[in-house]
Amino acid sequence: MSAKIDESLRFEQVLYEELEARLEISFQDKTLLHSALTHPSYANEHPEDPIEDNERLEFLGDSVLSMLVARSLYQRFPDVNEGRLTEWRSHLVCGPTLSKIATQIKLGPALRLGRGEERTGGRDREGNLERAYEALIGALYLDQGLECVNGIIEKTLIPEFELLIQGETMLNPKGELQELVMEKMNIRPEYVLSQKSGPDKNNRHEYVVEVFVSGELLGSGIGSTKQQAEKYAASRALEILSLRFYEKDSC
Repeated sequence: MSAKIDESLRFEQVLYEELEARLEISFQDKTLLHSALTHPSYANEHPEDPIEDNERLEFLGDSVLSMLVARSLYQRFPDVNEGRLTEWRSHLVCGPTLSKIATQIKLGPALRLGRGEERTGGRDREGNLERAYEALIGALYLDQGLECVNGIIEKTLIPEFELLIQGETMLNPKGELQELVMEKMNIRPEYVLSQKSGPDKNNRHEYVVEVFVSGELLGSGIGSTKQQAEKYAASRALEILSLRFYEKDSC
């Protein structure tokens, strides 16, 4: 048993070192990094482990991330008004965006998960990845300060900033979907709130919205607000309908 534990710890250490190398950082306090990657399910199953779970770091990282993204948007887009900047920030710090970035920097394999969470696909779960990224930001802020964190945010969010410049279809999927459906079918999409849960420990709610077109379910979305969930549902419906109408027009 001891040999297995030692092997597991060595494997974890390799994953942490690889993550630091990818981000070109080196934590001075390694326990902060370990904590950022520790899911509550792991802490519950290992009460003897002195490393706390990542919920408190997530809380901190969420605030740091929001502030630094707001500052970066303010500096990058001097001619954009407050309403648009707020919309852009919401997109950049939302769950799907952060989980995508977490996947790109390979946070999933480095997560410390409980057995049940591991068995049910916890390494790929959007919420786990989003929270781990926020916790990583919080840990790095405590370890090395604001400007170091800003460098990581700039590095990992650059592709998303570029998408903001290239076009805004992704930022207004509801408008795009309605325009497409009205043009092709002369009807309006219908949004249905199918589930609401929360608040969680960070006072967040979770909404699940489904979008129907002519009675057909074309997409669902999850968000911390009903409006956010509707946008994600519309994005999925757009992908389906755009392909469907393209294939039809090509025939």
